[in-house]
Amino acid sequence: MPTIPSSTRFFLPGVVAIFYYPAIVAATRIPSSAEQAAATELTQEVDDISGWTTSVDWIETKDAKNRFRPQLPGAIKPESSNMTFNGSKNGTDVRGVLAQDQVGFIGFCDAGYVAGGTSKADIFPISVGNVAPLRSLDNAAFKIRIDFGITAQPARQVVLP
Repeated sequence: MPTIPSSTRFFLPGVVAIFYYPAIVAATRIPSSAEQAAATELTQEVDDISGWTTSVDWIETKDAKNRFRPQLPGAIKPESSNMTFNGSKNGTDVRGVLAQDQVGFIGFCDAGYVAGGTSKADIFPISVGNVAPLRSLDNAAFKIRIDFGITAQPARQVVLP
């Protein structure tokens, strides 16, 4: 019987590459070489990520003859998604790259990025909903949380140039 391939396990920090693309023209959401060159790499300032996935609303079906209620897959919806970034004392940080109501694309290369057409990414069309400074008087560094709306179905495992 067939078995699932063995995975090469890894720890995401130190490997992942996260990009912001101001524009991707192709309907496939595969950036061109020029769009990849214009992307801003966010990786080194990301402190935390949350969401960045989709789920399905299940539709219950029924009939009077059966007690069992089968389910059909319904609407696909994005989860609430955000990233927390390190803030800078001089204000030169993510706030200079991402602003409220800005649109574009976020790309996650979970296995890292190497130019040349071998790296894969999930590309999310986004709108920035909120830019929130996270102030604390506790033993914590200043952070900035960006809340994103995922505006269309993400493209999964596209090959980057």
